[in-house]
Amino acid sequence: MDCPTCEAMVGAYVDGELSAAESAEFERALETCPDCRQRLEETRTVSGLLRDLPAEPAPDLLRAKIERELRVIAGRQRLYPRERLRWTAMAASLVVALGIGWLGATLVSQGGRETDALMAGYLRIAMSDHPVEVASSDRHTVKPWFAGRVDYAPPVHDLTTAGFPLVGGRLDIVDGRKVAVVVYRRNRHWIALTAWPATSAGETAASVSQRDGFALAEWRRGGFELRAVGDLTPADMKSFVTALDRAVDGDR
Repeated sequence: MDCPTCEAMVGAYVDGELSAAESAEFERALETCPDCRQRLEETRTVSGLLRDLPAEPAPDLLRAKIERELRVIAGRQRLYPRERLRWTAMAASLVVALGIGWLGATLVSQGGRETDALMAGYLRIAMSDHPVEVASSDRHTVKPWFAGRVDYAPPVHDLTTAGFPLVGGRLDIVDGRKVAVVVYRRNRHWIALTAWPATSAGETAASVSQRDGFALAEWRRGGFELRAVGDLTPADMKSFVTALDRAVDGDR
């Protein structure tokens, strides 16, 4: 094993990520590489200091983003040791980058907690093997499912003719309140529509924005506050809003 390879394996060795054979090869290489031994001691010292730091739970959105990206990396085919080390380094860089990005966004805007919760909920749907708790394209199956689970009847419509088939429904928590989430698809993309009773009278036109590659819509219709998140283009999100508004108006 050459010195650059040995040095690249230090972090994985300290974290217990090497196989028994790889660990033995690494330890043999240490005997002839004083620079790598020094790097190992430094890494162990830093690792110990990090473990001693007070731990704060990661925000749901940050945790969901990291889990989503790590699943992509973990889903790759079996890699050879050097390739695995490279992907491990990329994963570590990803955690740092996402953490810094989240911290920067938090410092810039403290008013996005609702949006963070909605995006975290969407990412849980996108990552889950079971994205909905009631799976059906029939609104007469999905809508009654919410009865007794939330204290209101959310708008549920199958928008297949508009290109947004109904997938089902689930529950989530936004600002400490249990809310209804109706899930749709657009080709291979999910759309999470969250609804709760409006506290203000009147209706508002949808405001469509984009954040971190996701399209978000916020509006008031039919007595409900409506929020939609999807891995879509803003144009597709506007089409979804238009289709839903027509369906809601048709129920009146």
